[in-house]
Amino acid sequence: MAEPKWDFEGEPPFEEMSEAGINLCAYFDAMPDAKMREYRAEWSDEELMRWDGNFTTDGDMMLPCVESEDVDPAMYRRFIEACIRYRERARGQLASA
Repeated sequence: MAEPKWDFEGEPPFEEMSEAGINLCAYFDAMPDAKMREYRAEWSDEELMRWDGNFTTDGDMMLPCVESEDVDPAMYRRFIEACIRYRERARGQLASA
C-alpha cells in the first residue's frame, strides 16, 4: 500500500512556527506511517533519540537547514504528538483520495 501524501507542514500552526518548527513538520511528513505509529510518549529522552536515530550525542536533533534553534526532545515530542493527531484525523480522507 502506498504511503498517503501527508501535509502536516501545511496544517494551521498549533504553535508559533520558527524555521526549526517548519522543517520539523516537513521531517514528520516524510516519516513512514508505520514508524510514526511506533512512537510512545512514555519513552525516556534516550529511548526517543535512539528510536529516531537522528539526534547528536549532545541531545539535539540533526535537522537539515535549521540554524535558528536546536530541536531538543521536548520540542520533538510536541511536534510528533501534534503530527500523530493530524494523521489520525487525515488518514481516512487521504486513503480515499
